[in-house]
Amino acid sequence: MTLSKCLKLSVTLLFLLMFSTACQSHKEPGTSGYISLNELESLVDKGAALNWSDFDKYPYEDIGSGVYIRRYPIEGEQQLLVRGKSLEKPPEQISIVDQKGEEQDVLLCVNPI
Repeated sequence: MTLSKCLKLSVTLLFLLMFSTACQSHKEPGTSGYISLNELESLVDKGAALNWSDFDKYPYEDIGSGVYIRRYPIEGEQQLLVRGKSLEKPPEQISIVDQKGEEQDVLLCVNPI
C-alpha cells in the first residue's frame, strides 16, 4: 500500500470517527425509547425547578454545539428539545418540536438561547 493510500485511509477513518461522535445518542437500559405524555406532564409540573438530572432516565441525542441541546423523543412522534449553557445549572429553554424540527410549544423559557 502506498503512502498516499495509507494517508487517505487514515483521513477517512478519522472523519468517520469524528462524525460518529458528533451526534451521540444516549439511552438508559430499560427505558421505553421515548417520554410518555404522562411523564411529560409530570416534568412540566416541576416548572422552573426542572434540572438536567430529571431527564437522566430518558434516551436522548446530543445535537448541541457550544451549548447543550438534547433531543428527547416523546409519545406522538414529536420531540422535546432541552437547551442550556451548562449542565451545572437548570435548562434555560424546553420546547416541543415536530418531525420537521418546527417549534410547536415552549414549555419553559428562563433565558432564551
